[in-house]
Amino acid sequence: MVQAERFSLGFTLPELLITLSLVALVLSQITPDLSATLQQNRLRGVSAQFSQQLQLSRSEAIKRNRKVTLCKSDNPTQCNPSSEWESGWLLFENRDGDGRVDHEDTILQVHQPLPVGITLRGVGNFKNRITYKPSGDSTSFSRLVLCDQNQTIGAQLLYINSTGRIRIAADHNGNGIPEDHNGNEINSCET
Repeated sequence: MVQAERFSLGFTLPELLITLSLVALVLSQITPDLSATLQQNRLRGVSAQFSQQLQLSRSEAIKRNRKVTLCKSDNPTQCNPSSEWESGWLLFENRDGDGRVDHEDTILQVHQPLPVGITLRGVGNFKNRITYKPSGDSTSFSRLVLCDQNQTIGAQLLYINSTGRIRIAADHNGNGIPEDHNGNEINSCET
């Protein structure tokens, strides 16, 4: 009598456990890198979005031949210096140049709050607002710091010079923390 060969069409329990262990090990190594990559991409997207708002402000000032201001605001009709940039902002034609929305000013755009966990802080003259002149120049030189979960690693540092140009600071040493114009790493998301 000839015995028929048996073929297994699946995994044995030990083979399945070993395979699942290997998959879990690989996923545990990938997850932190994936999380950091997603966080950096999220910040880069918000940085690009805010940079576009700055460019729009500058071009509107030139086009309208008037001062145009971008100010932090948590409501759609007035600047609010006690709010933070991540709460939202207003773009408006600043006819009298005082940096506040008055009855003669025209609100051009209202921006909603940034995603939860992202902070955007202005330094110095940009703490509350950024104003562009009809020439396209900024009224001052300063910077803004953009962070996710209050982490300096992966942060974005945006500079606006007096000619109104926007520059994103580089991370020259590759540790994920951008350096300021003096070559020093930023040490806080609040400044």
